[in-house]
Amino acid sequence: MTYLRKAIKVLASVKLAVFIISLLGVLISVGTVIESKYDAWTAKNWVYASGWMYFAMGSLAVSLIAVIVDRWPWRPRHLAFILAHVGILFLLYGSFLTLVHGIDGTIQLPKDQSPVKDITTQETEINVYRSFDGADYEKIYSETVNFLKNPVRPERPFLVKSKGLDFEILKSISYSLPQQKIEFSTQPQSGAALRFQLSNQNVSEIEWLYQRNVFDKVEKSVGPVLVSFGGLWERNPDVHEIRFKMKADATLYYELYRKNEFKPQAQGRVTEGGLIKTNWMGLECRILRFYPKAMQTFNIQPKEHPTPSTLPSLQVRYNGQESYLFLNDYIKVFTKDRVYLVAYQNRRLPLGFEISLLNFKKTDYPGTRKAMGYESQVQYDGHNQALISMNEPLKYKDFYFYQASFEETGSGFIRSSILSVNHDPGRAWKYVGCFVMCAGIILLFFFRKYPFLST
Repeated sequence: MTYLRKAIKVLASVKLAVFIISLLGVLISVGTVIESKYDAWTAKNWVYASGWMYFAMGSLAVSLIAVIVDRWPWRPRHLAFILAHVGILFLLYGSFLTLVHGIDGTIQLPKDQSPVKDITTQETEINVYRSFDGADYEKIYSETVNFLKNPVRPERPFLVKSKGLDFEILKSISYSLPQQKIEFSTQPQSGAALRFQLSNQNVSEIEWLYQRNVFDKVEKSVGPVLVSFGGLWERNPDVHEIRFKMKADATLYYELYRKNEFKPQAQGRVTEGGLIKTNWMGLECRILRFYPKAMQTFNIQPKEHPTPSTLPSLQVRYNGQESYLFLNDYIKVFTKDRVYLVAYQNRRLPLGFEISLLNFKKTDYPGTRKAMGYESQVQYDGHNQALISMNEPLKYKDFYFYQASFEETGSGFIRSSILSVNHDPGRAWKYVGCFVMCAGIILLFFFRKYPFLST
């Protein structure tokens, strides 16, 4: 019993408390610096969810419990002191539940009212899909990975474990700037690629339209003009549009659609080097390159810090060749009798119900296209409807939905609304902890004013 009492005295000592508080101060300071230089996700992985932080918070909890036990036998005067410490313990427990079981992610709701039932989180995973005909794929492998916290080095490559597939990750690059290259492909499943120049006396823009497969629809917004190619097509009357189509004999055709019109004002065949005059502000579209079958390759430039243009990437090797795989992208691997898709993706978690966008409203500052406010009318879990704005979240089934941002084309057409989603299982414990701690502080001042009540 003597040894236990001594241990409790050590754990409840002021010296240990000073050490723990100093360690927490250092960790929080380092996390703040890292977050300012990198981002919140990097700070979480390197500091806030590190072994050092777990050690510091665990030590703090043990020390608080030891301080409470050290006051035994308790007297009425100890009540304020005990409540304050118990409140902090509740806060720590609630924070631990949030860190381990909480969900922070986003949902992107397309304007075509397609229902969404998954949350996209910042965690990442490697997924492998397999197909025999290149059309219907089945998932055969999935593994959660964190290459920011556990980077891959060439001396210790990461092997994707899937039967019949030889795929290695040689190196992980947290912040990379991709440089795209489009080349001719001999694979029958490959899509087409089209490089065009849209210009007049004042502007000149050069862009690629690249199909990952023959079924994809791809498009680019260049000022007031939408340029589209392939896939299932639906006319958007809010913009001028140049629509390209490829016939079975690999010839390229175009159609010009004026804003607010559904019938083409002009159409015809075009070849590489050909010029299309639109009669819209003097704009002309020239075909610089056309591949009926194309493949996409990348070179990357590693960066020390994240920027809006950088992406996490993986240097990979398969079928005797090396390439790069970017976050939320995939690589097709062809074998003798199968086609594999190896995807590096943000992890998706089931929401448990469906949610879709009914209407999106954006209000601009007068005379500008800068958003002053925006809101989403959504339908969720059947026929329930709600309005989510920047200051009015939706709470449903322990989830909070906040209006975060939106996606629009260069011509101002809204593609989708983006909601941030939060599930915090530790929220109730943190509320209780704040209440108990505040009650302890109030009692402390009360007992000082009326000391006879604490005896």
